Amino acid sequence: MMRSRRLIQIRRIREWLTLCAAIGLIPWTIYLALTLPENYTAQHWQAVWVGFDVLLLMFMIATAVLGFTRHHLLTLFAFTTGVLLLCDAWFDVLTARRGDLVVSALIAALGELPLAAVLIVGALRIARLQRAPFSRAPRPFRRSARRTRRRRLTALPQRVRDAGADSAASAPKS
Repeated sequence: MMRSRRLIQIRRIREWLTLCAAIGLIPWTIYLALTLPENYTAQHWQAVWVGFDVLLLMFMIATAVLGFTRHHLLTLFAFTTGVLLLCDAWFDVLTARRGDLVVSALIAALGELPLAAVLIVGALRIARLQRAPFSRAPRPFRRSARRTRRRRLTALPQRVRDAGADSAASAPKS
């Protein structure tokens, strides 16, 4: 009992922290929109892009492996890979030079965005089918479903035995 209360407390703290961070992000985003320069020369530009693409590659490989092995972490990795693909498309298009914009937009529209949609929608569908770790459904409903399943499973062999006895009695003797 104490463990479940602690888990609920941790979950509530996490929810409030996330909400406060989202609220704090609003004025920060407005500040950046008003103060950031139109152009900026970034340090370590190559390391940023190569590092991001390596991260994306690792998540793509992990998603494929988890999918082939039907691992329970597939939904988490598929969703994350989809979000990383969205980010990659966003930054590829918005940071492209004039001559590269068409190629970046085509790669995003024909490759990254459709794959991101497949991964995110698929992860959400799988997540819907899986039982939530903090389900709000009351426990008595779960217990009654288990009892019903048990009754059906124990009743089935009796019917099979009865049917087997009937067919054995009516079978011709040799």
